[in-house]
This record gives sequence, C-alpha cells and structure tokens, in this order.
Amino acid sequence: MTSSFLEQLSQPQPDPGGGAAAAYGGMLALALLEKVAQLEAQRPANQGDRQVWEEKLEQIKQLSEDLDRLREEDVRAYAQMAQVRASGCQGPEWQEAIKYALEVPQEIMARAREALGLVAWAGARCRKHLVSDLQVAREFLGAALLGAYHIAWANLPLVEDESRRQDFSQQLVQAETQGRQAFREAGATLAARGFAK
Repeated sequence: MTSSFLEQLSQPQPDPGGGAAAAYGGMLALALLEKVAQLEAQRPANQGDRQVWEEKLEQIKQLSEDLDRLREEDVRAYAQMAQVRASGCQGPEWQEAIKYALEVPQEIMARAREALGLVAWAGARCRKHLVSDLQVAREFLGAALLGAYHIAWANLPLVEDESRRQDFSQQLVQAETQGRQAFREAGATLAARGFAK
C-alpha cells in the first residue's frame, strides 16, 4: 500500500474509482488488525495461544491479498465496461462486462464481512489498550462493505434481464444485511471490552 494509489485515485479520471477505494479501505483495516495480531502472537503471556494467533495472522494476510487483487480487478472491470461500450456492442458481451462489474464489489463485501469476524475474534482476546485500533479497523471495514455495496447497486440498472437483475438485487441486499450484522457484532464485542461505541 503506497501513496501512489491515493495519487491515482485523486486524478480526474474514472478509474480507479469507488470500488477500488472500498477495497483499499479494507486493506487499511487489515493492516491494523495484522498489527494487533502480531503484537498478541509475540506477547509472552500468549505463548500457549501463539499458534492460534499465527493462524489468524495467515487469514488476515490472505484477506489483505484478496482485497489488493480485488482493488485491481475493480479497475479492470470498469475498463472492460468502457471498452465494450466504446465498441458499440450491446449484446451478451456487454452483459458479461456488467456481471463482472457487479461481482467484484460483491467479493469486496464478502471479504470485509469475513474481516469483521476476525476483528470481533481479536477484540475478545487482545489486550485492552489495542481495542481502539480494532475499532478503527471496524469502521474502515464497515465503510468498505457499504461502499462496495453502493458501487454494485449503481451498476444494477444496467442488467437488462429482469430475473437476473432481481437475483443480483437479492444477493446484494443479503450481503449488505449480513455485513451490517457482522459490523454490529464486532461493535458489541469491542464495547464489551469497555470501548464506547
């Protein structure tokens, strides 16, 4: 994660855009979560649980890699849509491009929801002074999840087939509902450690 992405994001061009930004926000959250997990894995009092923390670290790193890939895929999805649109093609190729542009933010949402579960897990076990870092991670993940939801929702009207549009709509609503639940659960766990919501 370097400032070059932020520089690209600020340029007056369509991509990278909101989907990539959502994935990047999730990566920021995972960097904080990784910091907490590493500190806990190294803590002498956690030697008996060190393997468990190290396993969680591997999950965190994998999620971060996934979000980095999805950040790049979001740019490719937009480029594919723009290319197909510019070619004047409005058939199956156009609908496939739209499908890809819907699937990428849905995957970002899924990874953010999974990461929220790890925030709750770590929040229940880490030293109390680290809980505030996890709260920041939680907020970034909530924003990543809802941001990706809005990006997908914006592309939904482009799906021509009514039944496919309904299917995508139901998937998005379900993913958003599950994500909000994971966000609330992580918040409740952190609050139980004495960190005010």
